[in-house]
Amino acid sequence: MFNIDTTLFELLGYRMSLLELLAVITGLAAVWFAARANIITWIFALINAVLFFMLYYQVNLYSAMVLQLFFFCNAIYGWFNWKRQAGNSDEPVTLLSHKGRVFWVVGVIGGAFAMGMVMSRIHLWLPDLFAVRATFVYTDAMIAVMSIAASLLCARLKLENWVLWILVDIMSIAMYAMRGVMLVSAQYIIFLAMAIYGFIQWQKKVELRVF
Repeated sequence: MFNIDTTLFELLGYRMSLLELLAVITGLAAVWFAARANIITWIFALINAVLFFMLYYQVNLYSAMVLQLFFFCNAIYGWFNWKRQAGNSDEPVTLLSHKGRVFWVVGVIGGAFAMGMVMSRIHLWLPDLFAVRATFVYTDAMIAVMSIAASLLCARLKLENWVLWILVDIMSIAMYAMRGVMLVSAQYIIFLAMAIYGFIQWQKKVELRVF
């Protein structure tokens, strides 16, 4: 049932699986509610992480697969943090300091390189679990690490999370199209529009706080 090779229906020559369809739908819902700063986003994020974990394992994108474990835990953290923030009367959306931005950029670059090194060899270390070599190793790793950073910043209600999501979406559109997971690639086109919308909406809230 939840196999990428099990066709649910065919559309314009593309074979759609139930797994890919549900993963995309829950992902779109999660981003939509995040852009509107609605706490329901974290419920969809939990379900989405489970579905994409299964999907990415089946298409050999191991960095993206491991990323879903983080997304699952971060969704729980985000839920409780947003509930706590909702009890405050002050506008919660804030900006990182210049030093903070430098820290996150360096961390993302270093983390992506380290993850890429690991994932390029994981099929050698754990051949029983990862029989096929990972594809798009460093691109996948960069997307994964940037997504981790963006998720943490989103849970902390930092405006910069949307800048990272915009970059993630642009890279993901190309990578998933080349990997042949076309609905996921199309999903990231929608994610890109939502991320831009989210940035605009959250920026208004920062301006309300500053001025």
